[in-house]
Amino acid sequence: MTASEVGDGVSDTLLVGVPGEGGERRVTAAGGPLRIGRDPLCSIVLDDSRASREHLELTYQAGRWRLRDLASRNGTFLDGRQVHELEITAACAVRLGNAADGPVLTFRPEGLPAAPPPATGSAQPGMPTEVRPSGSGSAAEPPPGARFALGRTPSASYPTADRIRVGRAPDNDIVLDDLLVSRHHADLVRDGAGFRVIDLGTRNGTYVNGRQVEQAVLNAGDLLSFGHHQMVFDGIALHDYVDAGRVSLRAEGLGVTVGTRNLLSGISFELDECSLLAVVGPSGAGKSTLLGALTGNRPAQAGTVRSQGRDLYAEYADLRHRIGLVPQDDILHRQLTVRRALRYAAGLRFGPDVTPAERDQRIDEVLAQLALTAHADQRIDTLSGGQRKRTSVALELLTEPSLLFLDEPTSGLDPALDRDVMHGLRELADRGRTVVVVTHSPLHLGVCDRVLVLARGGKVAYFGPPGELLGFFGAAEYADVFTAVAAEPDVWAARFAATRPPTRTAPPSERAAATASPPRQGWWRQTAILARRTVAVTVADRMYAALSLGLPVGLASLLHVVPGSDGLGLPAQPPGRSTEAAQLLVILTIGAVFIGLAGGIREFVGEGAIYRRERAVGMAPGAYLSAKLAVFAVLNAFQAALFVLLGMWGRPAPAEAVVLGVPLVELIVVVWLTTLAATVLGLLVSVYVATSEQTMPVLVGLVMAQLVLCGGLFAVVERAGIEQLSWFAPARWGYAAAAATVDLRAIMLKPTPDALWAHTTGAWSWAMAVLAGQTVLLTAAVRWALRRHEPVLESRRNRT
Repeated sequence: MTASEVGDGVSDTLLVGVPGEGGERRVTAAGGPLRIGRDPLCSIVLDDSRASREHLELTYQAGRWRLRDLASRNGTFLDGRQVHELEITAACAVRLGNAADGPVLTFRPEGLPAAPPPATGSAQPGMPTEVRPSGSGSAAEPPPGARFALGRTPSASYPTADRIRVGRAPDNDIVLDDLLVSRHHADLVRDGAGFRVIDLGTRNGTYVNGRQVEQAVLNAGDLLSFGHHQMVFDGIALHDYVDAGRVSLRAEGLGVTVGTRNLLSGISFELDECSLLAVVGPSGAGKSTLLGALTGNRPAQAGTVRSQGRDLYAEYADLRHRIGLVPQDDILHRQLTVRRALRYAAGLRFGPDVTPAERDQRIDEVLAQLALTAHADQRIDTLSGGQRKRTSVALELLTEPSLLFLDEPTSGLDPALDRDVMHGLRELADRGRTVVVVTHSPLHLGVCDRVLVLARGGKVAYFGPPGELLGFFGAAEYADVFTAVAAEPDVWAARFAATRPPTRTAPPSERAAATASPPRQGWWRQTAILARRTVAVTVADRMYAALSLGLPVGLASLLHVVPGSDGLGLPAQPPGRSTEAAQLLVILTIGAVFIGLAGGIREFVGEGAIYRRERAVGMAPGAYLSAKLAVFAVLNAFQAALFVLLGMWGRPAPAEAVVLGVPLVELIVVVWLTTLAATVLGLLVSVYVATSEQTMPVLVGLVMAQLVLCGGLFAVVERAGIEQLSWFAPARWGYAAAAATVDLRAIMLKPTPDALWAHTTGAWSWAMAVLAGQTVLLTAAVRWALRRHEPVLESRRNRT
């Protein structure tokens, strides 16, 4: 709703009537903006559970008083209708949290008469004060929609008809302004059985009671979800509850056991909406395990997690879209600018019907929210540590998650940057999100609403306000708290448990196994986006781009070190044979292997954290791998051509091609396919190693193995074990195909009996076919290896 006007007069002094206070408060324009809500830090504090922590903001701009709802949980109402903004030019009275009996605030410019009190009575028609299931369901177990609507006020209600179309486009019957909603998202159709919801092939999905459906029959009390919109169907109308970010979080008896070791032991706590929680504790206390349980990536074996009262594990398919996770490692390519990195991320996270203009608008909003607008066109690797972390947070905020989790965001930062990050998270919570941060740094716990201290064994040693933390432990500083918890974890866990009422361990929630979010883009579109990003990252990394071109040039110069002037042609001088061609082919083949391995072996290890996060939000692994192969195939072709042409410059080419007609072109194709096979082998290694430092010894070992097994250094045929082992080396088949093109057996001083070197179409084609087959098999192995980096969300029935 746009701003509503009330009267015509105005004054720069406003009188505010607050429930429970006699008289009115006097507010002046010089006092600046003030906030109204349940939080003790608000200028006007309301002790009423129906008011949000920060419910309203009152400002004086351009000669007018303006009242703005801060995306409150239960809404703000004027004369029985919900308002989001209000221009106060005459006396008025608003209700908070409920249109019928919510607490009343009065506002009037000084000098004007007071407004009459708002009428009381029942809720407005169409509001679902009680939703009963169809059929003979038990009243003791209300349907999901009824449970969700309890105590909440919808932002809008829509009557049903024979056919209703829901979507983002203006021509829909129900228009939802949400980038996670497709332009034409779903149809609600009346048929003989009642009503049926039909998903219109959307990427983000349509959900009924937390489960994704293509179509489903609707019963009274069902909960429908489209993006951030949650709609309760009461059999007559749809009542819309927009998830604007203000959600509560409750953990109930979370437990995780591996073998005989307890990682989490009955963890329970409740976090109000728009709160900032810090999770601290010594190493090995289970902080990362708790983060996995709270986000649903690694569900707890016992207990459950509730987001705004909804069971995260039971309804994970729907609720995972409302969870943002910032891991400890950066999840953006540092070579790109902030804006460009966010554009690629937005392209993957939003559906194909979201236009570039809409994506850019959302990016600008997030940049402004995190004070990154001035750095939008700056490379990420030139930002400070705190700015880089805010950029990672910006990526998660693109889809407006309600819950934001951060794992060690201040790790490696100096105290000043630590402070900036924590204060930034405080602002995010104040603006309407629930934030959980795992940290080792206790320097700025004072900005948090709650602190959770974990002891070894995953036991809660303290949960409460940061101001009471030192007093509970009888400590003078935070370091003493860590020392006490590390020394006596059971003692402090028992002491804290004695201060809390006994809690019942919640039973585990059953749900279907899942591995990642459904893709929000088609496979081809994802491949195109990822390929463009790979090219952009490669070009932006000037050192890597220079090495990609410099390596074939440098290796080509080594070819000119080989003595002789016959090149790859037939020797002109008697006896018509030489070792020159064999030596040149060894450098060409092993050089191709080295170029490929050097490019592929660094690729995944440098962006593993990015892959894992993007995989969790819907990136298809096949699209990721295909994009890499497409880019490397083109790059390797250029490198092979450069290598061969510069290396053979001024030297005779092979006398006759076998298959492709032009000998030099045929040789370039052989070197290209050998390079590509080595690149995929490097990708496979990159998936398995943990750090870049581990790649160097593997690279050296693989190059030496290829040199020994290629067959050009010494004969490998008719040598038991060695010949069979050489079959697995791409260099063996690349050298054989090149030898067939050159007719090496006719040139060598001591011809080898290797049949693969025969100057025939069959020999060349067979060697190339095996080389291509190895590339395909290696690609399949890379795809299989990528599974170890995917967020495996097991069914609780299969966990032990």
